[in-house]
Amino acid sequence: MAKKFKAVIQDSELLKDSINAVSSLLNEGVFKVTKNGLELVSMDSANVAMVDMKLLSSAFTEFEVTEEVGIGVNIIEFTNILKRAKATDTITLELEDNMLHIRFAGGFSRAFNVPLLDLKHEAKNPKLEFPVDIQLKSTILEDGISDAELISDAVTLEADPDNFTMRTEGDSRRAELKLEKGNESLVTLNAKDHVKSTFPLDYLRKMSKAAKLADDVTIKLGNDYPMRMDFTVVDKVQLGFVLAPRIESE
Repeated sequence: MAKKFKAVIQDSELLKDSINAVSSLLNEGVFKVTKNGLELVSMDSANVAMVDMKLLSSAFTEFEVTEEVGIGVNIIEFTNILKRAKATDTITLELEDNMLHIRFAGGFSRAFNVPLLDLKHEAKNPKLEFPVDIQLKSTILEDGISDAELISDAVTLEADPDNFTMRTEGDSRRAELKLEKGNESLVTLNAKDHVKSTFPLDYLRKMSKAAKLADDVTIKLGNDYPMRMDFTVVDKVQLGFVLAPRIESE
């Protein structure tokens, strides 16, 4: 049977970090293979968060597709295999005989076979309109999450035309990270009005694993509304997450 897909990537860390970030939310999923690259859109098992990933064909030194196909894989198993790759290894992905073949080539070569799973495409990107979008340094996001975890299991993200704030409260304790417009860590802030939404910290922590990929993160917000978080490596990876808000009872 002819090969339907073959991809070679020299930047093994890019592939490893991308799939590892996805694996924090998904146990399995379907990668759609097209001439543009690999795409994955899927909800987590609790239907709280969605992963929207594109590994662009331009990230690979070789990318061949003879037939568009969906590759259903156990993402945890895929991640564990990729972790075995060394930083200097070239990784080859190949689809043949209903099997994903993974090869590492460096000082020596290693090969793994992963059977495909019979999975359906699980999700489509929701049509959401966000009144606010913010771009900030990924390290600041990680700091805000770590601060909030000392206090509670949820964090409120708040923005107005002049400020972006991460705030959490609990048991008479409070933590706040605030960036004013003009701060070098706040790359852009586009907000006409004040918005505020609260999100579960365990999900934000998992999503922030993608901070290893990009220096900056884009966050889109509304009032008691889902958020979208995007990490982009130009011409290589677009990794986005959509997270449902936690609606606090009065």
